Amino acid sequence: MGSSTSYTDGFDPVSDSEWRTLVEKTLKGKPFDKVMRSASYDDIAIEALYTPANTSVDTRDEGRAEGRIGAWHIDTGHWNPDAKATNAAILDDLERGATSITLRTEAGHFPGIKSADFDTVLNGVFLDLAPINLMPGEGFEVACNEYLKFLDKKNIQQSEIKGTLGIDPVGVLAATGRLLSPIDDTVKAAVSIAQTCAATYPNLRAINIDTSAYHLAGATEAQELGVMLSTLAYYLRAFEAAGRPVETASKQIEVSLAVDADIYLNIAKFRAARRLIDNLFAACGVENVKIAINGISSLRMMTVKDPWVNILRATSACFSAGVGGADRISIMPHDTLIGMSSRFARRIARNVQIILQEESSLAVVADPAAGSFAFETLTNEISEKAWDYFQTLEAAGGIVSSLKADGIQHDLEAAWQKRAVNIARRKDAITGVSEFPDVHEKPIDNIEENPAFITEVPAAGETVTQLPFHRYSESFEALRLLSDQCLGDTGKRPQIFLANLGPVAAHTARATYAKNFFEAGGVEALSSEGFTDTVALSDAFKASGAQVAVICGNDSGYDAQGLEAAKSLKVVGCDYIYLAGKPANADEFKASGVDDFIFMGCDVLGTLEALMKRLAVNAGDEK
Repeated sequence: MGSSTSYTDGFDPVSDSEWRTLVEKTLKGKPFDKVMRSASYDDIAIEALYTPANTSVDTRDEGRAEGRIGAWHIDTGHWNPDAKATNAAILDDLERGATSITLRTEAGHFPGIKSADFDTVLNGVFLDLAPINLMPGEGFEVACNEYLKFLDKKNIQQSEIKGTLGIDPVGVLAATGRLLSPIDDTVKAAVSIAQTCAATYPNLRAINIDTSAYHLAGATEAQELGVMLSTLAYYLRAFEAAGRPVETASKQIEVSLAVDADIYLNIAKFRAARRLIDNLFAACGVENVKIAINGISSLRMMTVKDPWVNILRATSACFSAGVGGADRISIMPHDTLIGMSSRFARRIARNVQIILQEESSLAVVADPAAGSFAFETLTNEISEKAWDYFQTLEAAGGIVSSLKADGIQHDLEAAWQKRAVNIARRKDAITGVSEFPDVHEKPIDNIEENPAFITEVPAAGETVTQLPFHRYSESFEALRLLSDQCLGDTGKRPQIFLANLGPVAAHTARATYAKNFFEAGGVEALSSEGFTDTVALSDAFKASGAQVAVICGNDSGYDAQGLEAAKSLKVVGCDYIYLAGKPANADEFKASGVDDFIFMGCDVLGTLEALMKRLAVNAGDEK
């Protein structure tokens, strides 16, 4: 064999300190730690460069083959109560690349597939080829027993039946705030069904720990994993109390984690999940337990406005879960929040996964992130934070006690509020909503309405404070909804006049910034040519019909005519004036009539909410 060469051959080694020195030169006085280092919502430092000097690796995992080997299951979800329509959609999915199906059954307030319709819904489906996964909610006893009866009628080898019954009383209690029976009785019933299932269908799992509700409520990566571990421990104790040892119980449990568009943290989260589960079972004295870990694209990242960007978010989510080692991935179609997803949207959601598997070959390597300084460090630090949170929950009595005491609810809301501040300031940007909005976008109109929520449900036997449903875009989209209502009532949206100073080259940068700023809240920006005299500016403002204006120009333009522009706008009746930028002589501008300033890092959401109130754009207004 010939001598091996390295890609570093011919290059002199460079130290971390030398690299930092070069970077600091390019920063021109800006603080390195502020510009080149950030932090996750678990307060984990995110470095610009990972090297052996700042890498944190769990040495116990050296040489470990992490995660799934081979293709993950491409899963599609269905919840349309129309059994025949659902059957047609399922067959269409399976014929075109899906390998797994998830069915949400009717339960509590949530509509879904009726338990009596399994024959119709799954007609023509090869149950020995496609795993079927249920989401039965609080009605799991009826749904699961009906499904098992349905399977008993099929002439299929029992060991070939795969999937999950999806029982998760703790997750349902957190998500909906209720269960039909007290939690202890409910979990006993869940374990009983699991025992029946295991005796007949050895490869059909009964329990699926679904963390989506916690993610929607604002959970960080570590909080989500800590909740998952505490729930897993709770179920293992329940199985043990029923005479089922931990190793046997493990074969009846799988885990589903939420995944959003943050590629780095989600890859690390999925890798950490497998490690943490291994650690928990090791603490129970059980080795080499393999629990399926699934990924579900989270509604938290999805938007109603400009829903096409959801395709990009879904692709990032799928990539993350695939690289992280997910066994099954469910990608929600981009129009999920608007209505019953169209055939086209389901096709796109499937094809995202097919392309990542078959063209990008993400499933060929067991753990593509292994050995990376960045991913190994993030995996280790998320694992440590998650284990700490798990121990905190256990010290408080476990997952159920923490839910009953509102401890988890408080922790997740605190995490959400921290994130909400960055969303409001656009530090966490939402493409198509808070950044690059299109107030004139055409809505998707080729989908049906979602089925109505069920109003009459049985009384609850157990209640806790329900976890909230948050989305990153919710506050900005609330303003966009008011704008839509204003358009429908009056024929036009709330508007702001762009008072552009000087030639195009002088005002374009700040005018573009201002347009994106205000249209993120549904306030249409009325563009104008650049003005060099205040009379023409005032006339253009009056002709626009707007009540408010934003002055846009460069610093020299502000020095030359900014103060006079503000005065002239006030004279002709401009109710409120903004200035794009943060000038050193802000007090002079205020004295001349400028009421507020918009700039990078300001409270965008708060400014827009105040403007909508100023323009009297409210949901209850009569127009």
